[in-house]
Parts: sequence; structure tokens; C-alpha cells
Amino acid sequence: MNHTELTPWYRQFWPWLVFSPMLFVVPAGIWMIYISVVTSDGSVIDDVYKDGRSYIVSTEADDLAMELQLGAQMQMIGDRISVRLDGNLDTPPQALTLLFAFDAHAQRDVRVTLSRTPDGRFTGQLPETIEGERSLLLQPLDSDTNWRLHGRSTLPSSTIQTLLPRVR
Repeated sequence: MNHTELTPWYRQFWPWLVFSPMLFVVPAGIWMIYISVVTSDGSVIDDVYKDGRSYIVSTEADDLAMELQLGAQMQMIGDRISVRLDGNLDTPPQALTLLFAFDAHAQRDVRVTLSRTPDGRFTGQLPETIEGERSLLLQPLDSDTNWRLHGRSTLPSSTIQTLLPRVR
């Protein structure tokens, strides 16, 4: 009579072949869930609003800046910011807001108020040191006209940065 000896399940090949992918997939899935809950998708700094099921980008501020032929040159020396505004403004604003936007995390954005000096420039001071690539957004602080200029810079930099209306 033939007698076959039965081996325990954990010593056979087939259960390990079936269950081994789960040893990788389950921890990877838990890690992906953790990453999706902890991190955010970043911030949108344009004028975007939801209308029904679609998102609409408002370009009125950019169109006005183009119509007024606005442009600005910004230079940073240390933590001091100097901006020269060019264009066809009837009365220049008394103050500007310059936003240094970090594309991935809104909590790392830095907003600086620039005051107008007697020579026509706008100056301000950074509240903290900024490093890395940032989007720049320049707008009047309290004005009847709402225009907007855009730029991009890798900081710290002492080169002159040009800010222009966004062309769509």
C-alpha cells in the first residue's frame, strides 16, 4: 500500500505563491491612503469660481492690466523689496500687495504690502526669508481698479524680475 505523507500548508509552494503579492500590496495601499489624507493638492491663486458643474477662470484683472499696458520690475536686496510700476494709470495706487505663492502649499505663501515712496517706487520688507521657486502676484491694495500682474522667480535672487499681465 502506498502511503503519502501530508505536509503542513505553510511548507507547500502554492499558498505562498498566492499570498505573497498581498505582502506588498496591503502595506503599499495603507501608505497611499496615508499620503492622500495628509497632503493637499495645493492652492489656486487665480480668480476661479464654480458655476454649476464647470469651473470658470475670471480674467478681468489680467485684461485690465493688458488694456492699461501695465508692467513692473521687482528687485530684492536682502529682505527689502523695490517695485517700479509702468503703464497708463491715471493715478497710481498708494500701496500694492505682492504675493509670493508656493505652488504646493498655501501655508507657505508670503504676502507683502508695498508702500509708495515720493519717487514713485513701491517698497516693502519681507517678514521672513523665502527660498525656492515661487509665483509672484502683484495687485493694488485698495483701489477702484482691480488689475493683476504675474511673474515667477527662484528666491533668493537679486536680479530684476519682470511682472506682466497673464496672456491667455
